[in-house]
Amino acid sequence: MTENPSPVAGPASDRLDNGASVARGRPHPAGRLVVATPQTKAGLSRQAKAGSAFRVAPNVYIVGATLAPEQAVAYRRTAIISVFWPGAVLSDRTALTGGMPFEGWIFIAHPDPARRSDLELPGVTVSPRVGPGPLPGDTPMPDGLHISGPARRLVENVSVAGRPPRGRPSRQAGTEAAEDEIDKLARQGGAGSIQKVLSQLDTIAGQLPSGPVEAVRSRLAAVLGSFTGSKPTSERLAARLAGEPYDEHRLPMFRALADLLGDTAPEPRPALGPTERWTWEPFFEAYFSNFIEGTEFGVDEARQIAIDGVVPPERPADAHDVAATYRIISDPASRALAPVSADELLDQLRDLHRVLLAARPEKRPGEFKERRNYAGGYAFVEPDLVVGTLRRGFDVFSSVTDPMHRAVALMLLITECHPFDDGNGRLARIVSNGVLSAAGQVRIVIPTVYRNNYLAGLAGVSNGKGRGESLIAVLRFAQKWTAAIDWTKFESTDEQFRRLDAYMDPGLADASGIRLRLPEPT
Repeated sequence: MTENPSPVAGPASDRLDNGASVARGRPHPAGRLVVATPQTKAGLSRQAKAGSAFRVAPNVYIVGATLAPEQAVAYRRTAIISVFWPGAVLSDRTALTGGMPFEGWIFIAHPDPARRSDLELPGVTVSPRVGPGPLPGDTPMPDGLHISGPARRLVENVSVAGRPPRGRPSRQAGTEAAEDEIDKLARQGGAGSIQKVLSQLDTIAGQLPSGPVEAVRSRLAAVLGSFTGSKPTSERLAARLAGEPYDEHRLPMFRALADLLGDTAPEPRPALGPTERWTWEPFFEAYFSNFIEGTEFGVDEARQIAIDGVVPPERPADAHDVAATYRIISDPASRALAPVSADELLDQLRDLHRVLLAARPEKRPGEFKERRNYAGGYAFVEPDLVVGTLRRGFDVFSSVTDPMHRAVALMLLITECHPFDDGNGRLARIVSNGVLSAAGQVRIVIPTVYRNNYLAGLAGVSNGKGRGESLIAVLRFAQKWTAAIDWTKFESTDEQFRRLDAYMDPGLADASGIRLRLPEPT
């Protein structure tokens, strides 16, 4: 049998990603795309009946695939589209998804489509419409296709009047989605990116509907500061125009934790006993909180720094960190701050940070970060999104009222935002514990040996490993441990910690199978 390959068959469509299989003569798991001719149609039909080929569309077969039909078609998708609509543009909401199907649909534009009806393929349906071919700014795709460029895809996705389609999603993602995309462009590329898209829009405007073009133009201009139209539909773009853009990826994380906390029964743990029972809790909390962040002193030296005011000449800034943390935690007013609004949270964060980092002017005490910060490769909220994300996150957690649950929520919110150049971990613990103290609940102390458990709980939420179950469990156990300690005297508390391995290096503890233990009941 002699095959007449389609314009897209042959080496370009047969090769593996690394191009090695054709050179070695190995078949590709996605098979070969073949267009039937009158001479080869019967043979291809026999191959399909025998199971060595399958028909994907009229006169179009995939031969020799070992993948399932849906997977093989996904791999050969652009080649199949180019058979029916050579030079087509992946457009409309398909352009917003980077060319991937949306709910099983691919939308394309072609100036003179030979086929105007939808094409059903295994796993996906391709829906054409009459529209411009490639325009300036469109991006080339495999097999001679293009995908709409930044300006064009914004225009194509603005909502248009008309009845919604039946049995398939709308071609347009909608004005709100287009506005979200404008916010994304501004966040990733700043004013330069917006100006570039505006220039691109001017170049192609004559090829696209005037109404959507002007809608996009006005919103792009708004980001540059010259918007006089109505308020955007998109919350993200509206927040940006109001000067407080936020991180849209963090809000689902916050909402998931808020829902989980709403489903979790509270376990109140009031700070019982005479006042003197808690005498040394502020010192040890400050000591451990700094040790977690790498400000390491022996406990006796830290006691001299925090209580007696001794400043080691070789480490004055580190000594101030310990002393300032202790001063905040031991003061009845600052240890019980519980913000009731986003404005209060922002003010308290700045004020506390100003005190905490006063000895480190290079860390800009009291000023939100100007550069993005990282931990182990994990990126925290971008600087220009910090204020908006703190506000939005605080609002998300407004339904969380139990003090311990609220402490967990604020711990995650501040940690994810990492609003300052330094001191964010200590600050998150101070603010979270402030909520507990204001409610008369036991504070949370994280001893050195428990550091990895604590950080793993936070990282689990950051990396999408659950909604926050581990973080809640870790902080609840730490609070239970704190409640079980007798903090009356330094010497007896210190002796307890040595017996419980509370000072142990967390890496060594993990390697030795040692875990934080509750003290024996008395």
